[in-house]
Amino acid sequence: MTRSSRFAEPLLRSNSPLISVCACVLAIGILFGSASLRAGIATAWPQAWRSWRYSREIKPFAENASGLAAIVVPEDVYAHSANQLADLRIVDDQGREVPFVLAVPSGHTHTDRRPVRTHEQSFTPGEFTQFVLDVGANAQFHNAIQVNTPETDFIAWAEVAVSDDARQWRIVCDRAPLFHFNKQNLQGVQTLYYSETNARYIRLRILEGSHRFPMTSVEVLYEVTTPAERVSISIPLAAAQSTNSQESLWRADLPAELPVNEALFETDEPEFSRSVSVESSADGEDWSNAGAGEIYRFHHDDVLREWLRVSFSGGWSPHWRVRVSNGSNSPLAGARVTLYMTPRRLLFRAFPARRYLLLYGQSEAKAPQYDLERTVRVETVLKHPDATLGAEQINNDYQDPRPWSERHPAVLWIAVSVAAALLGLAALRSLANPRPAT
Repeated sequence: MTRSSRFAEPLLRSNSPLISVCACVLAIGILFGSASLRAGIATAWPQAWRSWRYSREIKPFAENASGLAAIVVPEDVYAHSANQLADLRIVDDQGREVPFVLAVPSGHTHTDRRPVRTHEQSFTPGEFTQFVLDVGANAQFHNAIQVNTPETDFIAWAEVAVSDDARQWRIVCDRAPLFHFNKQNLQGVQTLYYSETNARYIRLRILEGSHRFPMTSVEVLYEVTTPAERVSISIPLAAAQSTNSQESLWRADLPAELPVNEALFETDEPEFSRSVSVESSADGEDWSNAGAGEIYRFHHDDVLREWLRVSFSGGWSPHWRVRVSNGSNSPLAGARVTLYMTPRRLLFRAFPARRYLLLYGQSEAKAPQYDLERTVRVETVLKHPDATLGAEQINNDYQDPRPWSERHPAVLWIAVSVAAALLGLAALRSLANPRPAT
């Protein structure tokens, strides 16, 4: 008999109900403890990577390629990734972990502000408010104007023209919208874009003739933008019933959290201008604002002007809604909405003599940190050939990495229920057999 069993024996022989209950709870604790110990011993000699549930073969991207390769993470990997792609790993055919960079080609914009002075400021009743700007005799290239106004809720149309001598003008931006709806939390548009030019003079007209349009300042910009890469979400938005009769509503319930960041519209409506808001939710019940914008289509001097996309910062959510404010107008004819996201790429060094697997589906894994992230520029990801992925394979030797108690919650609840029942029984026995008064 061990020392611990000799210690427990008198407790087990006691007739005290409380002692009996304690002994039972102690026994349950020993059961859990021994099971956890056995699990700990088993995991002390793990088969490499058996805590990852899924794998996909990375197929060769060239006959004799070496160096950097890129994998586009397909949408179905998001559904089986346990924690927003933090569990992604690449291993070679010897089971060695291969460093990679998780790249998000979301695009970027570099902006330079040009020095400018106001050459003229005027108002023509019934027509427009006009500003003529001078960027100097040796003007640098510019391609945008930012309008700063104290107005918080407005929509107006604007025209931009340029000239070398302030007499002969050529229109470079014809009837573009400016708007901001603070009450609806819509930041709107306050920047007008046009083809780059180094013309000295810029003429801005706000085509609102009822009153002078107030402006605190006008900035001349030169913006260089690398467009973001986008791929459509496979599950479409479906029309839904809205509680607001003056809006149209679409909803999508995705099988996984996806980093959505754009909504693209299609419609047969010939001319319109509508405000749009995008919402996301983790559970499909509580919704939060994800983004907003304006879509429009109209003809001006036989030229079609349209903008049918709403971009936003995005977020990881499985449930999405898109609202279009119709006001007193009819809903957009034949309207369809598609969600888009920026694809993720894995950039790694590959060699022809090696085979590689992409692993995912590990709920306890944390995002890795490799030196490769500091030595390779993310911009290079689009300059290297894309590898392809084979079919998804399930790991037959998979071992759940969660703690034993989380993997067997039913057993834990049974133990708790048994302990509660024993405590109740002990209480009843104490009431039925009270101690004699001393």
